[in-house]
Amino acid sequence: MATFELARYTIDPSRTDELVERWHQAVAAIRARFPGLLEANLVRIDDGTWMDVWRWETHEEALAAAEAAPSVPEAARLFELITTPPSMEHGDIVAHG
Repeated sequence: MATFELARYTIDPSRTDELVERWHQAVAAIRARFPGLLEANLVRIDDGTWMDVWRWETHEEALAAAEAAPSVPEAARLFELITTPPSMEHGDIVAHG
């Protein structure tokens, strides 16, 4: 069953361009290592926080990638920009239209 991974975090607003660049690098590296990544989106929320919204083929793949991400150099570089402890949730997609 497909799964969404939702991560919410903040960064120093002056580093937005750097975030976007590092985010693209991290997505490419994670996708190369975990081909179950179907879609990745970076979302800026009105209050200045950021969300990663990633869709995975399975819940298991999402969890495995989340656990391994800190050991992926490109993802680790992205995580360096995060200024608050991120929240992360995984949820199975039960319907869509």
